[in-house]
Amino acid sequence: MKFFFHIFFHLILVYSAAAQFEYDLAECVTIALENKKTLRSAELEVQSAQKGVKGSYSGLLPILNATVGSGRTQFPEQENVTYDLSGFPNVSSDTLSITHYNSMSAGLSLNQTLYDGGRSINTVQQAKINLEISKLNQRQIKIQVIQNVTNSYFGLLQTQQLLEVSKKNLNLSEQQVDLVRKQFDVGAVRKTDLLKAEVAKGQARVELLNRKTGLENVRRQLFNNMGMQDFGQSISASADEWTEVQVPSSANALELLKTKNPSLLIQQSRISLGELQVAMAKGMRLPTLGASMSYSANGDNSDALIEAAKDDWVVGMNLSLSVPLYSGNRLSSSQQQAKLSHEKLENDYITYLNDLRVQVELLRKSLENYSEIIPINQSVVASAEEDLKLVQERYSLGSATILEVLDAQVSLIRSNSTLINTVHDARIKEMNLNAILGILDLKYLTEEE
Repeated sequence: MKFFFHIFFHLILVYSAAAQFEYDLAECVTIALENKKTLRSAELEVQSAQKGVKGSYSGLLPILNATVGSGRTQFPEQENVTYDLSGFPNVSSDTLSITHYNSMSAGLSLNQTLYDGGRSINTVQQAKINLEISKLNQRQIKIQVIQNVTNSYFGLLQTQQLLEVSKKNLNLSEQQVDLVRKQFDVGAVRKTDLLKAEVAKGQARVELLNRKTGLENVRRQLFNNMGMQDFGQSISASADEWTEVQVPSSANALELLKTKNPSLLIQQSRISLGELQVAMAKGMRLPTLGASMSYSANGDNSDALIEAAKDDWVVGMNLSLSVPLYSGNRLSSSQQQAKLSHEKLENDYITYLNDLRVQVELLRKSLENYSEIIPINQSVVASAEEDLKLVQERYSLGSATILEVLDAQVSLIRSNSTLINTVHDARIKEMNLNAILGILDLKYLTEEE
């Protein structure tokens, strides 16, 4: 059903480029998670790692081989030949002739490693950890896709709202020009008032054009992050009113960071890989014990081979023990390198964890600050709207100057823009905090995953 839905969706976009489509953030993220090829590549890496786990068991399982051979051996043979010549004594000479014999063989052999210092078992564990890393990398890419879509979506929403502010500003400027012109025509105001109103109108038009260009850019970026082709179709973003964010405490944030963040979990898995490398390096110094069994038969031809397989077969059983004594310091060097690499991985993990903790704390404090700033900005907008109405009434009565009106109008524009930008920044920081904590993608996970 999803496949047909997206085909239908793309057809609508192609044939109705001028139509306006409104999607919420969840719908845009869902489309991106189904369309982005980077996620498909990550899925292929997971599948490859799964095959690697299956193949890693080969070191623990026996090896069974079947052999069939056929040969022909030729060699020279010396013969003495006597000639009886009439009237002459007998003459003998040595001649060489080529003779041969055929041989056929068939056999089965079974080989099993009984002990190899734990290397085979550690290889299986290594493959499983690599599989876990590939799954975590898939999650990390998914979070990046969601981040990109969310950034573009909120950017579209921000630009839409700023565009509406610019439209209202232009409308106010046009109304102001009309009012001042009427008053100028009857001689109630000076020409400078009309010129100031015209300047404010021109600036409002320039700002509106810039907002339209910005809207087109963020629209194009959103479609790209959704993995969709851009046919020039319009799209509208929507969001609920800003509500105060429930910021996790430092302790809860640290717990989420350690248990949910895919990058940190990958670092932890690499430390586990480092431990296995140390164990495998130690295992290279331990003896290797193996066992083998073979069954074979030989004959001059196929019939003889069948008969030999019945009555004249050969069974061999072998037990081998290999003990490494000296390898030119290769084993000791490998062990030392594995230990150093493991220690480096632990240090990298601690450094990365501390860096992320700082980022989390900065985002937490910013969100707490926004929870106080945004209500203040909302009250400022309400006051600026009321102030503009009062100044306009006073100007119509002749008790206020055009500069006071324009100042009130600019104050309203700035307060509205500040509120929109502040809410946008708060939403982006909330998204970034959830991404670092590793919980941004959890609500988009399906049961199949």
